[in-house]
Amino acid sequence: MFKYAFNYFLILVCCLSLTSCFDIVEEINLKTNGSGSIQGTLNLSKSRTKAASLMKLDKIDGFKIPSEAEIRREMATVVRLLQNTKGISNVKHTLDFKNYIASISCDFQNVQALNAYTATLAKHFKSNLNTYSNYSYNAGSKSFVRTYKHNPDATKEFNKLRAENQKSFDQAFYTSIYRFQDHVQKQNNGSGKISPNKQAVMVKVSIPSLARGTTNLANTIQLK
Repeated sequence: MFKYAFNYFLILVCCLSLTSCFDIVEEINLKTNGSGSIQGTLNLSKSRTKAASLMKLDKIDGFKIPSEAEIRREMATVVRLLQNTKGISNVKHTLDFKNYIASISCDFQNVQALNAYTATLAKHFKSNLNTYSNYSYNAGSKSFVRTYKHNPDATKEFNKLRAENQKSFDQAFYTSIYRFQDHVQKQNNGSGKISPNKQAVMVKVSIPSLARGTTNLANTIQLK
């Protein structure tokens, strides 16, 4: 349903979402020169018992449940693609099938490479993610911008769920964390919070609000 998640884990999330909760966390560490690192994490640990049970099934509600081997192969493919993406290096991943946590991280040479990271994943998963979310950074004005446009397909897919299944998403969240070497002067996302040390911004929104388009991830962060 949410095309920014990893392909097979996305299918598993869709199945789990009928009865449980999860968290998707994106962390970006940006250096003053525009280089940095990004890590994406899908955390199903709050529902690991149900996840373990579902992994034993072949299908649920029409969704095919991927095997552990299939998930490992898919992750290996993603890692290989990112390793061959210009400006991307130090690609790492973890797959924890005990707690059901998956993560992938890499370093980017500049924000153009960060956008290339998104484009690589979008192309592989046959998604248009990169047309809905993008990043820019102006070192001169010390301004970091994330553009974001709601994908109407997300609303359509979410509305296909029965009301009780939509409600099960209430404890599912998408969190973006941006960390900087410089201090944050201001940010303009209504759900955003500046950390006490003024060097990070966190935006945490519920999956239902993101699906319906009532909240978004767009932000302009002005650094000092």
